[in-house]
Amino acid sequence: MAVALFRADGVMVSSTVKKSETEDGELLYHLFTNACDELCTKAGVERTGIKGISIGLPGIVDVDKGVAVFQNNLPWRDFPIKERLSGIFTEADIKVDNDVYMAAWGEYKQRGFAEESLVYVTLSTGISCCSIIGGQFVRGAGMAGEIGFGIVDDRMLSLETQVSGPAMEAKGKTAFADPDMTLHDIMDRYYANDDQAVFILNEAVRALAKQVHHTLLLLDPHAIVLGGGVFNNHPRLVEAVKNELADYLQHPLFKGKEKRIETSLLKGNAGLWGAFFRFGTRKKDSVEESNPIYCLTNEV
Repeated sequence: MAVALFRADGVMVSSTVKKSETEDGELLYHLFTNACDELCTKAGVERTGIKGISIGLPGIVDVDKGVAVFQNNLPWRDFPIKERLSGIFTEADIKVDNDVYMAAWGEYKQRGFAEESLVYVTLSTGISCCSIIGGQFVRGAGMAGEIGFGIVDDRMLSLETQVSGPAMEAKGKTAFADPDMTLHDIMDRYYANDDQAVFILNEAVRALAKQVHHTLLLLDPHAIVLGGGVFNNHPRLVEAVKNELADYLQHPLFKGKEKRIETSLLKGNAGLWGAFFRFGTRKKDSVEESNPIYCLTNEV
């Protein structure tokens, strides 16, 4: 759990990282509020001085009601996080959204986009994406961006089972007959041009490039940002996907569009900054120094 306190002009006053509670929903809620209070106390800010709270959650979120509907790795089921926080941060406008959407918004605003289109793809323990067109999220009927469920071959295997961090680790354990093999180990061998590691990563790169190819043809976005833990820690994979995609774009109308693939500008802080950008900007004249407006952001 990462929590940060921002001034409305884009100054991050302070931040903290706490280990998330995975068993008890009430304990998780109090862990968050205690972290907020800790940052406020450190900065000399009362709860009533907080004018905005923005929260990014994994899983399914009711954005309008501010309810954490279902989170696979968190103990919240239909948890009314907005209502609960409104009772103690009485002056705050509270926004709750999916964490990938928050990160996508961070990348969008960091690029100075307003009318442009952007697709943010995050790859870590799973894979999903968020599309923003003309400054608006493409939410569909509620499940837009769940590309991890896409079928990638005749074996009916999903994209997530082929390219996620755990999926590549599982392949590495089998290939190297080592039950302790980690993704870090596989990547070290990949950089050393080990044949088996190269095979595992090339298979993932091809699957990712095909997904990006479909996205490019469907939306023709101004930027496709590859983020999340795997891409952020291994930018060479971003280049590999870009190079693979270039082979698919032979038609003159599309040639060169692989250059629209970009690495994350905000890396691991994309979610926190995206949450902040729901309220403020980095313009220094957005608030008087003598009367700062504070915003708490959180990525659980």
